[in-house]
Amino acid sequence: MKKSFKIIGSTLVMCFTFIACEMNEPDLVPEMDEIKKANLGMIKSYDNAMVLTWNEALGKVIDNKMPPASEARNYVMVSIAVHDALNNVVPIFETYAMDNSLVEYMDISKKNIKSIADAAVAQAAHDIMVVVAPGSAPGAALLLETSLNSIEDSDFKTRGIEVGKQAALSLLTERQNDPPLRFQTYEQGTLPGEYRSTMPYAAENLPTWPANSAYAPDMGSFRPFGIETGDQFRAIPPYPLDSPEYAADFNEVKEYGSNTSTVRSQEKTDLGVFFIDNISNVMNRVARTMSVSESLDGWETARLLALTHMVQFDAHLSSFEGKYHYNRWRPITAIRLGAIDENDDTTEDPAWIILQAARATPPTPTYPSTHSEMGGAGAELFRLFFKKDDISFTTQSYNLPGVERQYSSFSKLAADIAVSRIYIGYHFRNDVMQGEKMGKELAKYVFANNLKRL
Repeated sequence: MKKSFKIIGSTLVMCFTFIACEMNEPDLVPEMDEIKKANLGMIKSYDNAMVLTWNEALGKVIDNKMPPASEARNYVMVSIAVHDALNNVVPIFETYAMDNSLVEYMDISKKNIKSIADAAVAQAAHDIMVVVAPGSAPGAALLLETSLNSIEDSDFKTRGIEVGKQAALSLLTERQNDPPLRFQTYEQGTLPGEYRSTMPYAAENLPTWPANSAYAPDMGSFRPFGIETGDQFRAIPPYPLDSPEYAADFNEVKEYGSNTSTVRSQEKTDLGVFFIDNISNVMNRVARTMSVSESLDGWETARLLALTHMVQFDAHLSSFEGKYHYNRWRPITAIRLGAIDENDDTTEDPAWIILQAARATPPTPTYPSTHSEMGGAGAELFRLFFKKDDISFTTQSYNLPGVERQYSSFSKLAADIAVSRIYIGYHFRNDVMQGEKMGKELAKYVFANNLKRL
C-alpha cells in the first residue's frame, strides 16, 4: 500500500510540474486569450440581416399554407441548415448534422467574415427550401442570385457557397429516411371516449383522401430533432369519463366553445381566432422580433431560430405520440354523444358545433393539445435562451390581420395559446394544461442537450 501511495504521489508531482511548465510558457495563455477575444469580436461584428432575410422568405412561402406538422418540419430543416453553415464558417456552437471539429478559420477576419458567412447562409437556406418546399424554387433561386450578387467576388465568397452547400447536403442526408406526413385511414372508436374521425372534408369531394382519415397517426414514432423519443415526455392519462373533473371540462367547452355561446366575450372570441395560426409560425415571428430587439448577432440569431424550431417540431411529434396513445375523442364528438359517457353531470347536444370563425376541428384525437404543447415549448425555450421570462414584445396573426397583441412575458403568450383552444371548441381544459406542461419539460431538455456553446 505504501509503495502504491509513493507511485501515485510521484505521478501527481509530475502532473503538477507539467501543468506549471505549461502555464509558465511565456506567451501561450495571453495568445489564446487574444485569439478568443478576436473570434468573439469578429462574430459580434456579423449582423443577422442575411439570416433574417431567408427566414422571412421561408415564412412567406409556408406560413399557414400546409398542415402544422409539415410547416414545423420545413422551418426546422431550413433553420438547422443555416445554423450548421455558420458554425462551419467559425465554430461557436455545436452543430446538428455537419461536423465542425476540423474547421480552419484562422484567415477569417472582421473584414471578410460577412462575405463568407452571408454566402454560406444564403446557399444553405436555398438548398433546403427548394427540397422541402418545391413551390418556393423560383423565388428562392431569385433571392439566392440577389443575395450572392450583393457579395463581392472573392475566395471567401466561394468558400461560403461551398460551406452552405455542404451544410444543406449533410442535413438532407441525415434526415433522408424521414417518412412523409400524411392523412391515413384510421380505425374508428366505438366505446365512450374513443376518437371518431373529425375529418372535415367529405370523401366524395376529395376521393384521393382516405375514408375516416386522421392526420399522421404514426408521427409519434418518427425520429425527433432534439429529444430522444416521441414518448419521452408523454402526458399523464386523461381524466376518467365518469370523473367530476371531466364533467367540469366538458361543460366549460360546451358553453365557451359553442358557435352560439352566450357566455364567451368578444375578447375571448378574438383570442381564439387570433391563435388559429400554426404555432410554428407564431413562434418564428416572436423569435425574429426578439433577435432584433435584443440585438443578436448572426450566430446567435441562427441558433435561436434552430432551437425554436427544434422544440416546435419535437413538441408536435411528442403531442401526437400522446394523442394516438390515448385516442381520446374531441369535444365535438363528446358533446354530441354525451348520453353514452356514463357521467350524470354531462348532457348531450347532438347539434353542437364549434365556433364557425375557426377552421374545422383538426382530424386528430384531442389529448394532449398540440397547440398548447408547442406554445409551452416555445415560451420556455425563449425564457431559457434570454435568461428571463419578463420581456415585452408584440405579435400578430394571419387570421386576424391588422390586430396586434402586446405581451410582457413569454409565459403569458403560452397561457393565451393554450386557453384559446377552449374558446373555439377544439379542446378540453385538461388537454391544454397537460400540453403546455409537456412543452415546457421538452424545451428544457432540448435547450440543455442541443447546439450548446463550444
